[in-house]
Amino acid sequence: MKQINAVNDLLSFIQLIKQQNKTIGIVPTMGSLHSGHDSLIKRCKKENNITIVSIYVNPNQFNNKNDFLNYPRTLDADINRLKTLNCDILFSPSDKEISKILNPNFKLKLGNLNKYLEADNRPGHFEGVINIVAKLFEITSPNKAYFGEKDLQQLLIIKQLCLQKFKNIQVISCATVRNAGGLAKSSRNKHLTEKELIIARSIYKVLNEVKKNKLDWSVKKAKDYVRKYLNNLSINLDYFEIIEIEKFSFTQEINTNCNYYAMIAVTIRETRLIDNLKL
Repeated sequence: MKQINAVNDLLSFIQLIKQQNKTIGIVPTMGSLHSGHDSLIKRCKKENNITIVSIYVNPNQFNNKNDFLNYPRTLDADINRLKTLNCDILFSPSDKEISKILNPNFKLKLGNLNKYLEADNRPGHFEGVINIVAKLFEITSPNKAYFGEKDLQQLLIIKQLCLQKFKNIQVISCATVRNAGGLAKSSRNKHLTEKELIIARSIYKVLNEVKKNKLDWSVKKAKDYVRKYLNNLSINLDYFEIIEIEKFSFTQEINTNCNYYAMIAVTIRETRLIDNLKL
């Protein structure tokens, strides 16, 4: 595996790859890699000649300073993991190197995607995500980019980014990877105690219960159920909504002709977790 820290070195490598007509796939990450990332990297390797994994903890997508400072950073372990996965390139730039890439000069039309849920709860978050992903796309010129469905709202925004500004890049959606108890894999899980990890399984449990009863329960009943169930476990519910995915709009009733996702964010002690499930 080749490790590159400098933007100019990466640009030189990309130019060489393009001259050889090789395809490039990228997996943008903030590090603290886990089996969820593994699944993205393995698929990327299967579908491209060259796999690039970026690791950069982007300060601009954190609206909470403590969240940024406490975000797990495990670069040495990440490097070993990537070597085991036979990753081709690790791009791990400093803030100074990232600042050498011009900020994107465009405004996306995102509609409800930049109004609700994570956009509403974390002001400025998606602007930071768009900024760094656009920079990575600019310098790596990938054929395909890989993102997990756990961060569904982010995934949909990245798809819009490519539809509107990077039409040659195909965004590949990868299924959420879960542990044996159903908890979605997340770098933030490392902040949870063993007891809290067990409690956190309830997130997936309530989503499945809503899915099972989607035609029998009203949306209000589903919301009441989720709130009461999690409250009894001392899990703080940030939001639970059922979203009609095409318009990314809240719904008050389930229509069998539409596609819906149950979307949730909770805080356990000081650790914030998100998840979703297609209904």
